[in-house]
Amino acid sequence: MSNTENETNKEFTRLENFVKTAPGKEYRIDQKEQTLCRDGSSGQRECVKLNLEYTQMFSEMQKLGFFCALPMDPTETYMECKRV
Repeated sequence: MSNTENETNKEFTRLENFVKTAPGKEYRIDQKEQTLCRDGSSGQRECVKLNLEYTQMFSEMQKLGFFCALPMDPTETYMECKRV
Protein backbone atom coordinates (compact mmCIF):
# COMPACT_ATOMS: atom_id res chain seq x y z
CA MET A 1 0.00 0.00 0.00
CA SER A 2 1.42 3.38 -0.96
CA ASN A 3 1.92 6.15 1.57
CA THR A 4 -0.84 8.21 -0.10
CA GLU A 5 -3.33 5.33 0.16
CA ASN A 6 -2.37 4.83 3.80
CA GLU A 7 -2.97 8.53 4.57
CA THR A 8 -6.33 8.44 2.78
CA ASN A 9 -7.39 5.37 4.77
CA LYS A 10 -6.44 7.17 8.01
CA GLU A 11 -8.63 10.10 6.99
CA PHE A 12 -11.54 7.75 6.20
CA THR A 13 -11.13 6.24 9.68
CA ARG A 14 -11.17 9.73 11.24
CA LEU A 15 -14.38 10.54 9.32
CA GLU A 16 -16.03 7.26 10.41
CA ASN A 17 -15.06 7.77 14.06
CA PHE A 18 -16.44 11.32 14.02
CA VAL A 19 -19.77 10.09 12.63
CA LYS A 20 -19.93 7.09 15.01
CA THR A 21 -19.98 9.42 18.04
CA ALA A 22 -23.29 10.94 16.84
CA PRO A 23 -24.74 8.76 14.07
CA GLY A 24 -28.22 10.30 14.22
CA LYS A 25 -27.09 13.86 13.55
CA GLU A 26 -27.21 15.69 10.24
CA TYR A 27 -23.81 16.49 8.74
CA ARG A 28 -22.46 19.14 6.38
CA ILE A 29 -19.54 18.63 4.02
CA ASP A 30 -17.83 21.96 3.40
CA GLN A 31 -15.80 21.87 0.20
CA LYS A 32 -13.89 25.11 0.82
CA GLU A 33 -12.84 24.27 4.37
CA GLN A 34 -12.42 20.50 3.78
CA THR A 35 -14.51 19.85 6.89
CA LEU A 36 -17.30 17.59 8.02
CA CYS A 37 -19.51 19.36 10.57
CA ARG A 38 -22.56 18.72 12.76
CA ASP A 39 -24.46 20.72 15.35
CA GLY A 40 -23.35 19.73 18.84
CA SER A 41 -25.57 19.20 21.87
CA SER A 42 -24.71 22.68 23.20
CA GLY A 43 -25.72 24.29 19.90
CA GLN A 44 -22.15 24.85 18.80
CA ARG A 45 -20.88 23.46 15.52
CA GLU A 46 -18.52 20.49 15.84
CA CYS A 47 -16.20 19.92 12.89
CA VAL A 48 -13.36 17.69 11.83
CA LYS A 49 -10.93 18.94 9.17
CA LEU A 50 -10.05 16.15 6.78
CA ASN A 51 -7.37 15.82 4.16
CA LEU A 52 -9.86 14.38 1.67
CA GLU A 53 -11.41 15.56 -1.55
CA TYR A 54 -15.06 16.65 -1.51
CA THR A 55 -16.04 13.62 -3.60
CA GLN A 56 -14.22 11.25 -1.23
CA MET A 57 -16.11 12.63 1.78
CA PHE A 58 -19.40 12.41 -0.16
CA SER A 59 -18.74 8.81 -1.17
CA GLU A 60 -17.72 7.74 2.34
CA MET A 61 -20.83 9.32 3.88
CA GLN A 62 -22.98 7.38 1.41
CA LYS A 63 -21.21 4.16 2.44
CA LEU A 64 -22.07 4.98 6.07
CA GLY A 65 -25.78 5.15 5.17
CA PHE A 66 -26.26 8.87 4.58
CA PHE A 67 -28.06 10.65 1.74
CA CYS A 68 -26.15 13.80 0.77
CA ALA A 69 -27.49 16.66 -1.34
CA LEU A 70 -27.00 20.35 -1.92
CA PRO A 71 -29.16 22.61 0.26
CA MET A 72 -32.18 24.41 -1.21
CA ASP A 73 -30.33 27.75 -1.05
CA PRO A 74 -28.36 28.01 -4.33
CA THR A 75 -25.84 30.41 -2.77
CA GLU A 76 -24.63 27.76 -0.30
CA THR A 77 -21.72 25.52 -1.30
CA TYR A 78 -21.83 22.82 1.37
CA MET A 79 -23.54 19.43 1.08
CA GLU A 80 -26.11 18.28 3.67
CA CYS A 81 -26.05 14.62 4.71
CA LYS A 82 -28.92 12.85 6.48
CA ARG A 83 -29.06 9.23 7.57
CA VAL A 84 -31.48 7.14 5.52
